[in-house]
Amino acid sequence: MTDWTGGAARIARITLHPVLHVMGEAGAYGMARGLVAARGATIVEVETNTGISGFGEAWGPPGFTAAYLDFVLADWRGARLVDHGALFHRLLARNYHFGVQNGLMALLSGIDMAVHDALGKEHGLPVHALIGGRARDSVPVYGSGGYFTADPALGLQAQLPRFRDFPACKIKIGRGVADDVARVRLARETLGPEMRIAVDANGNYGLDQVLASMRAIAPFGIEWYEEPLSPADEEGYRALMARREIPVATGEALYTAFAFDHLLAPRVIDMAQPDLALCGGLSQGRLIGQLCTLRHARLSPHVWGTGLGLAAAVHLVAAQPPYPAVTESEVDPPWVEYDVADNPLRDELLREPLRPVGGMIAVPDAPGLGVEPDRAALERFRPR
Repeated sequence: MTDWTGGAARIARITLHPVLHVMGEAGAYGMARGLVAARGATIVEVETNTGISGFGEAWGPPGFTAAYLDFVLADWRGARLVDHGALFHRLLARNYHFGVQNGLMALLSGIDMAVHDALGKEHGLPVHALIGGRARDSVPVYGSGGYFTADPALGLQAQLPRFRDFPACKIKIGRGVADDVARVRLARETLGPEMRIAVDANGNYGLDQVLASMRAIAPFGIEWYEEPLSPADEEGYRALMARREIPVATGEALYTAFAFDHLLAPRVIDMAQPDLALCGGLSQGRLIGQLCTLRHARLSPHVWGTGLGLAAAVHLVAAQPPYPAVTESEVDPPWVEYDVADNPLRDELLREPLRPVGGMIAVPDAPGLGVEPDRAALERFRPR
């Protein structure tokens, strides 16, 4: 008889695997706030006393989370997998002076993801079955890119063809209204009238600048305007909601469901975009999804890291109920972000990475996240 309490499954060891992909200064790309010459993350491995390993992703440059590991080990080592929620909130409550916008939350996000992976493997269940059940067999993905680049030859014009296999795409803006218009016009003229185009300013504007940008680009048909304001500008989001000409999305830099509630409770955003490697993992992601249901907002996880973060986002969206619609008549299912830049941390880190086909990713049915890191690749991408 299966022990559904998971009493025998306890955390024996937590190991961090930092990974890094270096593009170099000439190949740097990014957003209005600046470019990056490398991409990194930390893979969190949770080993149980039953011989199972679960894996998760912690956001940020390698080393960002490592300093917090010794701090949490005393709580997590020996704990039952099924008690992960209680442990998470105990750490937050006991260490409230730390706040949540830090590497500790990134580490806890990776641990939470890894625990869900281990729990699924322990009981032979996919992660979506642990967080509400499967509401859809596949999830739609949009192509994310259109970056600012250090090399003009690698700029927007060169990136646009990568969107051809997707029904929707997102490009970077945020360097002034005239530049916003030029970039959106180029995308629309190149990709045609059927392509659904979203934009992302990465919080590089104030309210007046956002309103001017929205007025200028709205005629091109924009699906959503991502991070129009700084994450800290909650009053700005309230003022923007009443005057917006394009749906507003944000969330990649928000930590825990508490921060999302500040924007969802007054309904000042249209779409929540949690990054599961940063916001608190699948547990907080599920809670954010429930807030979206309560507030009739859309959910679309932010994904820019490794293949593990992508897999977790797929499971979260698979479990998100289509309320108020039913799945069969869901007009616009929640999207998952799929970065179109070269990303070996997604495409080469896993034994069998998830790949979109026709703009969709099939929801894994294997136990846990349904993907597994290649240990040789973990070593290959380890910073030297």
